[in-house]
Amino acid sequence: MLHFPTHLTATAKAMHPFFAHAVRFFAAGALGVCACVCGLAQTPPSALARPQPQATADISAPGGTQALQAEFPERKFPELREVLRQGLLNGPAILISEWNASASAQDALGHGGRADLLPSVNGSLQGGQTYEQHKGDGAPNRSLMALFYDVSIFQPVYYWNVRTNNYQIRKLYQAMSERNIAETRRVLAITIRSQYFNIILKANELKLARKNMERLERDQKEMEQAIKDGTVAAGAIDGPNRNIQFAKPEITRLENELAGMKKSLVQLTGLPDSTFDKMPDEIPALPETEAHDALYALSSDAGAKLPPSSRLLDLTDSARIAKLNFDNSKKILYPTLGVWLDVNEQSRTANYSNQGERYVFTTWSALAQVNWSIFDGFNAQAARRASLERLKAAEAARSQAAKQEGDDRSAEVAALQVQWEKLLNTERDLGRTRGGMEITEQDFKNGTASARDAENARVGYDNALQATEAARAAFYIALVTCLSNRGQDPVIMAMQE
Repeated sequence: MLHFPTHLTATAKAMHPFFAHAVRFFAAGALGVCACVCGLAQTPPSALARPQPQATADISAPGGTQALQAEFPERKFPELREVLRQGLLNGPAILISEWNASASAQDALGHGGRADLLPSVNGSLQGGQTYEQHKGDGAPNRSLMALFYDVSIFQPVYYWNVRTNNYQIRKLYQAMSERNIAETRRVLAITIRSQYFNIILKANELKLARKNMERLERDQKEMEQAIKDGTVAAGAIDGPNRNIQFAKPEITRLENELAGMKKSLVQLTGLPDSTFDKMPDEIPALPETEAHDALYALSSDAGAKLPPSSRLLDLTDSARIAKLNFDNSKKILYPTLGVWLDVNEQSRTANYSNQGERYVFTTWSALAQVNWSIFDGFNAQAARRASLERLKAAEAARSQAAKQEGDDRSAEVAALQVQWEKLLNTERDLGRTRGGMEITEQDFKNGTASARDAENARVGYDNALQATEAARAAFYIALVTCLSNRGQDPVIMAMQE
């Protein structure tokens, strides 16, 4: 603290030159390190750089897997490829995960992370007018211009690796947040494809409902004409009227559901509403021979080394965090060592009394600081035991997931093969229904079947086609999910290159 009396001529207390230079050098180095840290804190981590989509055809994979990747929905629908490209870069969920990862990266640099390993510099400065009033000591009252300041530097020296462990924990959380970007993108790619198919199916269901309404309205007109002709009783119109009354709210329901599905996809991708105004009319069938061979070749690769899932990697990092926390808990009662440097300037009398001439004194201090919590009410013991239990749970979860993951991938392939066989049966039934419709239409042309019979056959075929396309969509999404869980989604692989 520094006081400047209006009548005072300042003198300074000298210190050893070597000691003064050492303290000044340390202070300058500390400030330089802090400036570097500030620069690092403003630089975004390279891991957060946004991936740029590439052509999926360039992604290498085993032969059977490549054949299945060629059947992914975006290969059949170019519009879907563009939706995926935009949605996986700028979708709200992606942006949120990137912001969270950026925040986690900065947390690793702040308190509880790297900042605790570096020097801390603190200072204070006060200036203004003070008035000294003396009573009983015979000294005159006086008015002083006062300037008080203090600058100190603290550097942690030895903390039993606790602060280093805390920094590693923050880095692990950062890695998990960055990995969550890729996992969010992977899951979103599956969801976008699924909802895209759902929109196609719902639009086709609405078309069928409207066709059915047209048919019911024709039935109503025919019944009205029959009543006018006197061939049926007037009460017969109640049946057609009832059918129309039940069909109208069904159409409204389908329209609302279709609009809601489009809105949901817009929210997922961040694309404008007009993107989904024009959608494909059908979901194409898969090539039976090529898909069948590739699908069963996939089971022969069941024992191949697959990359660990994001969940397993997160569990592994969680176990590491639990281990570091357990190591820290064992050192709660250990003493810690730091170095404290301080520069303090004040005005006072030589003997700290209220009388006599005041002088300016500059004090340079270099102190070793030891902090030691000797007894904390058994808190350290409880913390160590709790950390040990958390470590056991984390290790068990990681071990269980590592054992289960390979079995899950094999089970997914087996379930996909069963779903493929069911789809083939559905396709065969569609072929039979188509054949029956063609025979009925030919009979109608030959005069051996009525127009109503031919129309019923077409309606039956349309309903069978709708059911078949729903089965195709379910298989497409199951295929995408299976390969994606194995780290073989070509869209995601391209963005990670």
